[in-house]
Amino acid sequence: MHQNIDNEIRDTEQELKHLGSCTTKGLTDEEIAQQDERFFLAIEKLKWLKGRRDRCIKK
Repeated sequence: MHQNIDNEIRDTEQELKHLGSCTTKGLTDEEIAQQDERFFLAIEKLKWLKGRRDRCIKK
């Protein structure tokens, strides 16, 4: 179980690094908004995954 969560955390961190390094040059306002939404959703997912991992470790 911990390994699955750790893998998800690693994947989500990679996604955040990618999204954080993407340029918005040449994108429409809608495309920028979609990119921002993906970034902030990934942050929320990462927080949730880390919280779940921490609860599993304490048990």
